[in-house]
Amino acid sequence: MENKKGPYWDDVERSRIFTIALIYGKAADKLAPWDAAEAEVCYQKKIDLLTPLAPVSFGLAETLRKLANVQDVQGKKEQAELTLKHYNDMQQKLKEIEAEVKREHPELEVPFNKHFNKVFENLNLPNKEHDIQLAIQYKKALNSIKYPHDHFPQLADFFYKRGICLCVGNPKGEILVTGINPSRKRKAEDGDFVYTFKDATANRRGYWWNLYNLLGENLINKTAYIDLFPLGFTNQNGFEDLIEKNIHFRAKFISITQREIETYIQPVLIIVANKQSSYYWGYDKESTWMGYDMVKLRNDMELYQITGFKNNPDRLNPNIHTSSLCGSLILFYGLKDERHKDKLLTKENIIELYDIAKFKKKEWKG
Repeated sequence: MENKKGPYWDDVERSRIFTIALIYGKAADKLAPWDAAEAEVCYQKKIDLLTPLAPVSFGLAETLRKLANVQDVQGKKEQAELTLKHYNDMQQKLKEIEAEVKREHPELEVPFNKHFNKVFENLNLPNKEHDIQLAIQYKKALNSIKYPHDHFPQLADFFYKRGICLCVGNPKGEILVTGINPSRKRKAEDGDFVYTFKDATANRRGYWWNLYNLLGENLINKTAYIDLFPLGFTNQNGFEDLIEKNIHFRAKFISITQREIETYIQPVLIIVANKQSSYYWGYDKESTWMGYDMVKLRNDMELYQITGFKNNPDRLNPNIHTSSLCGSLILFYGLKDERHKDKLLTKENIIELYDIAKFKKKEWKG
């Protein structure tokens, strides 16, 4: 006699049980409007058959809901409430499972191209498709499944809900100003947001007013802007405290930002307008991150020329072997430092630095 054991026979038996359960379910659906008691029996048989095979499933949850209905019709209020509680618990577990799958496969969560086309719809940009793809990269990085070894992996989900805040429409091969992350009003609504540097500086308020004064009207259209982390948070120090221990999370975002700078923006002059973020560039010998090698050009300001990458094994984006920023100048500059008013730069200083940067870049290329 053939021994009916093993995966094949297990699958056959499971299929048979699922088929029987389906038959009971169909019978119960037909009986429910006419005979609630008999429908209850059939629903219960379906539940008894399915529970050992799939204790949490959409089909089982729907059957529990229908069972609660026929119990309620018969006046079995207590039983109906218990069944409904079982149903609600299962629905919660199903939502958790579904969320986990969607984090692993973000394309299931949102049709990203369609979503960001709508976000970008009122902007007339020279290379909109590139900017949309950049936004998608950042959005997909907000997935806690990617950071199982971080101190607080759910940080990614927190910012996913809030949305990214990204400067777009950046010119190539000119000036780049970098911040660390955009500010966000405490009562701001959740949602992805994009803007252009020209529109931001037109507001003439706070940080953007300082940038406008630093660059002057003539350089605004030649300036790209990017935050190392396009994640809105009210207070910058609070943001840094929040992400400090999430090393893999930070590395992912800095990697995307660096690739955007290296492969697309490719500036001749970089102004790091947040000096606290300087260590991400390789300025601090103890922190590699983007890992740029640089030589100092002047003693009256923190002006350097990028000469390539550090030969460090922990450098981000090791697949980029030769930097497109070689020969470019980088200025580490506190945008507004009341302690050193005598060292604050003017737009004439920046125009001079921009002209020097173009010359140095051309000289480097030979």
